[in-house]
Amino acid sequence: MARLKKTTRIWLAVYPTVLVFLTIFGDALKEFPFPMGVLVSTLVVVIIVSNITDPLVGKVFCHFGRTFRKPGLHSKAAPMANNTAPVERSAPSDN
Repeated sequence: MARLKKTTRIWLAVYPTVLVFLTIFGDALKEFPFPMGVLVSTLVVVIIVSNITDPLVGKVFCHFGRTFRKPGLHSKAAPMANNTAPVERSAPSDN
């Protein structure tokens, strides 16, 4: 289930980015040979998705619950193993 949630989140970041990019630059990319157009578009889209839209989608969905949070993103401390309290150690004696 976690993989499906991650895939959905990535798709929600990629789809609008590709849509906007092709709407703005689609006609200009037709001037390039097909492999060069794909190279340019993927270069730009990957940079935008990894640095802007994916973090933005992650922040938006963090407000809707824990289902879209990245592990450890909002936790204040790591959970203790076996839910045990930490052991307090006394200072060594000078005997």
